[in-house]
Amino acid sequence: MKKLISLLAAAIMTATLTVSAFGAGPVSGKVTKVDGDKVTVTVEGAVPAWAKKGANVTAAGGSPKVVAVEGNEVTLKFSKAKAAKIAVDSKMTLTECEGDELQGC
Repeated sequence: MKKLISLLAAAIMTATLTVSAFGAGPVSGKVTKVDGDKVTVTVEGAVPAWAKKGANVTAAGGSPKVVAVEGNEVTLKFSKAKAAKIAVDSKMTLTECEGDELQGC
């Protein structure tokens, strides 16, 4: 019985660590520049590994592509209409794109 409980506890611990390692959460930042269809966001803290050049993310109700990452600044490419609605100095949250969303990821 003790062995069964130990195995069960080990399995739960492994599952918990796996989820926390791969389930990186969203990151928040402030819009610092809007230039046509490109929006630059200065992220609070470090830029997560999933927010790399060429990746799609979820932000501002859409799925923009990351076109550049420099230091803690991430530049996203939105449609021109969507970018025109985004204000400088507004807050934006970036989330890793799941890949199976119907937004084009």
